Amino acid sequence: MANTTSDKWKGVTGGGSFGQRALISIFRHCDVRVGYVMMYFAMPFYLIFAGKARRASIHYFRWVYGYGYWKSLWYCWLSYINFGKVILDRFAVFAGQKDRFEVEEDCMELFNDLVAQPGGFMMVGSHTGNYEICGYLLRQDIKKIYTLVFGGEGAVLQHQRYVQWMRNNVEMVPVSDDMSHLFVINEALQEGGIVSMPADRLLGSAKSVTCKFGQAVADFPVGPFSVAAIRNVPVLAVFVFRMATYRYKVIVRRIDADENIRPAKLRAESMAKEYVNLLYSQVSENQCQWFNFFEFFRKE
Repeated sequence: MANTTSDKWKGVTGGGSFGQRALISIFRHCDVRVGYVMMYFAMPFYLIFAGKARRASIHYFRWVYGYGYWKSLWYCWLSYINFGKVILDRFAVFAGQKDRFEVEEDCMELFNDLVAQPGGFMMVGSHTGNYEICGYLLRQDIKKIYTLVFGGEGAVLQHQRYVQWMRNNVEMVPVSDDMSHLFVINEALQEGGIVSMPADRLLGSAKSVTCKFGQAVADFPVGPFSVAAIRNVPVLAVFVFRMATYRYKVIVRRIDADENIRPAKLRAESMAKEYVNLLYSQVSENQCQWFNFFEFFRKE
């Protein structure tokens, strides 16, 4: 499972190289539901001992939706279960079960239309459902997708990511301390490529905008939208939710920037706020599939 015990999300999948190889070996011969059963025995450990993550998840349900403590605790448990399932689904794909997964598409024509055009564009994702698995299951050969990834993952997972994404015309762009990844992003957009990055966590970003989210407020990153505003490229918001065993849904929405808003900084903030509204509308329908296991929200 992912490490959720720090105040700041590290984005690292736990289990170690041995555990990750073991999962891949198991799923080469077994249905992913075997992993689900195993997970139910391990999950109480995470719920009990990952205190900071548990409290943050409870605060999400209490502060954003106004639920009572016990209902929030129950939803926290459901979030942990959903999180475990999407992690195991990822390893099932690594093990060769890709063809067993079905993907339902909502407004995918917005993506296809931009792919058919000569210019580059951006996709902003979120930690809802399993955004990463979208890059494993869907393929197009017209434009290369450059996806930002955060360092720290083990060699097994990094290798599997590389193999799966390479097959689907996706290239990983590691986030670096010297900010060199920004040059890769700019060059990719200039050459007509697709840049994919998350937009629902600050992750050390200095640029943020405070937005209302349900009954709470939180700071959301402006950086992804600053890139789009400066380069004047289209932006798609993409959400991926787990619907059932071996079934996911990809939802695509267009984020339209008002070109009359000047300067680019204000236009980027406007796009960020539009994205947050879309994010809230999606997670309100899938409340236990937004995996932000750290203190993110504040009471108004």
